Amino acid sequence: MNKINMNLKLTAFILLVATAFTSCLKDKGAENGTYGMSGFAGGEFVSLPLAASNANPLALESKNGAQSLSLFQAAYEFETAASEDIKITLIKDDPAVTATDATLTLLPASVVTFPAGLGVTIAKGQRVSANFKMDINTGTLDPLKSYGIAFTISAVSKSGASIPKNLKTVVYKIALKNKYDGVYKVTGSLVDIANGALGPWMPYWTANLETTGPSSVAVRDMTYTGGIYHPIMSGGAASYYGTFGMLVDFDPATNKAVGMVSPYEPAPNTRTARLDPTGTNSWNPTTRNITIRYFMYQPSVTGADPRVTFDETWTYVKSR
Repeated sequence: MNKINMNLKLTAFILLVATAFTSCLKDKGAENGTYGMSGFAGGEFVSLPLAASNANPLALESKNGAQSLSLFQAAYEFETAASEDIKITLIKDDPAVTATDATLTLLPASVVTFPAGLGVTIAKGQRVSANFKMDINTGTLDPLKSYGIAFTISAVSKSGASIPKNLKTVVYKIALKNKYDGVYKVTGSLVDIANGALGPWMPYWTANLETTGPSSVAVRDMTYTGGIYHPIMSGGAASYYGTFGMLVDFDPATNKAVGMVSPYEPAPNTRTARLDPTGTNSWNPTTRNITIRYFMYQPSVTGADPRVTFDETWTYVKSR
């Protein structure tokens, strides 16, 4: 056998082996995704994509009546969409709440309902379900607490579909906010009869109105002090009124401010905060802006008369 014939036979042999090896890979298992699929190790999975080691935060308004929430979806992870309706059964998982964050208070069962039941369905031809729905009445909850609720997949109807352990439970952390809560831009005037060099912070300061009850807020200065104080300008320099701040109560039926005190009362310097009854003192439900007049009293300095008169607009900027 000459050298050319030997090379031809060797080439033919290599092609035959390569062809046979390739054809053996083109079996039903490779084609239908039973194995070899990148990322899924060839299997079928049903999961909750929002499952995580930390709780998913929810900020809800504190009010009477049902609030409808669209929470999480279930996902079908496979190379093709669902070949049939896949029903996912869920359970409410209180131990998962405590395991995720021991500081959370379990959401009372009496305040939640599930209009479509404890489950979702991934429809045939789809890869994700509709959102799981929950109705909640926050009116009886304590705005000063953070609540938790969790859901875990307990079963799926699709034969052969696995549930990843790290993607089967979703936890929510629920903080309550009343409708006055938010970030506001504070503009307006102040007149201090004891010290004419003191004036309003220019051009404006930012306040967080933080929920302290169903219809009450604390006004936190986010521009200068970071605390519940009122920043001012003193001869053009940054300053603030010490041991003086604003806690405001609203009437939720009328949205009128009906009360104000300073959190430091009784203060060693005798400062107190009170509304000026001649002011509009109201929250606008359309713009969410607040128009308000109030006083700082300091009997040790000005007797029975208000020392400072504030006439301000708190313009709503965004949720907190």
